[in-house]
Amino acid sequence: MVLPGDSDPRGYVLVGGQNGTWNEPGQYPRLYQVFLGTNSYKELDPVRSEGTVWGGGFSGSQWLVSGWGTDDESYGPYIWLYNGATVVTEGSLDQYGQASSWSGGDIFAASYNGKVWLLSGLGSGILPSYNTNPANHMSLGVFTGTVFMDLSGIVPEQRDAILYTNAWNGNYWLVGGGYLSRGVLFIFNGYTTIDLTREAARTIHRFGSVQAVAWNGNYWLVGGVGFLAKYDGRSFVDFTPELENAVSTSFYSVNAIAWNGSSWMLGGGTPVVISGQNTAWVASYTENGFTDLTPTLPSYVSGNTENSSILTITTIDGAWVLGGYADNRGVLLVYNGTLLTDYSSEVKDSTYVDWV
Repeated sequence: MVLPGDSDPRGYVLVGGQNGTWNEPGQYPRLYQVFLGTNSYKELDPVRSEGTVWGGGFSGSQWLVSGWGTDDESYGPYIWLYNGATVVTEGSLDQYGQASSWSGGDIFAASYNGKVWLLSGLGSGILPSYNTNPANHMSLGVFTGTVFMDLSGIVPEQRDAILYTNAWNGNYWLVGGGYLSRGVLFIFNGYTTIDLTREAARTIHRFGSVQAVAWNGNYWLVGGVGFLAKYDGRSFVDFTPELENAVSTSFYSVNAIAWNGSSWMLGGGTPVVISGQNTAWVASYTENGFTDLTPTLPSYVSGNTENSSILTITTIDGAWVLGGYADNRGVLLVYNGTLLTDYSSEVKDSTYVDWV
């Protein structure tokens, strides 16, 4: 995106994550507006106390950034709308009402369909259709920009799990999640859900927690712990064996998927929020097959056999932007198909880059 008067012709990316260790006290959000052409950045402040940035989305004019935080004496999800120059609205999800089932939880993903935002993640409050006591559960909701509606009660096969990802294809949202070896996948058309979990599990040999979904105009790629698959709206094709054969290291989890108009970029390692000993990897995919791009990563990322991962990928001006971590420090890379540039110094105060 290029703002009027912006001297940087390549625009910028928003980069979110945290400083601190997942699931331990002392987690503080980090959000940067990084101007790639001028190699400069601006620090933004979505949460003024402990918390993190898990993800977000773009409406064409505004960014919705979220995660969890402790602002306004509340502990749980927050909403932070930003137009590239100023903050439009910010604060705890609780202030929008009907958010009780999300209490103490997290928003992990947001995507826009031209009218409303779909939010997905984890709730820890009371969801009567699931439990009469506060309990972890998968959370779903819509946000208009001023009004929030909790839809967690319509999530199929509700259980203690997280909805990590969602995306809109022009007709419906595909929503995915789960936890470790148990995957969850369903369609939400704005009114009802269609559960795809059992169908996916029948076709995909290792259908673990869904970490990423993306649409290219013709079909979805769906990836997660132990698998990668294609979904065309009718049936699944398991791409896991082909990806395993292409990537030089154990891919463990597909954490990020992006489409640039002509090819796919995939990346992974250990999934977000999980501690593990895995190595970051990246690969491209076209109809001709997979190409391992892991050797293009800096050696401190690709050579780290116990503590590195790619968590997020997006595109800008035809280039790929990748985020993740290595040795407890955030990683931000730009790859134009030939040259890889390391921008990690711009996010040096982050432990993880969870979203770009």
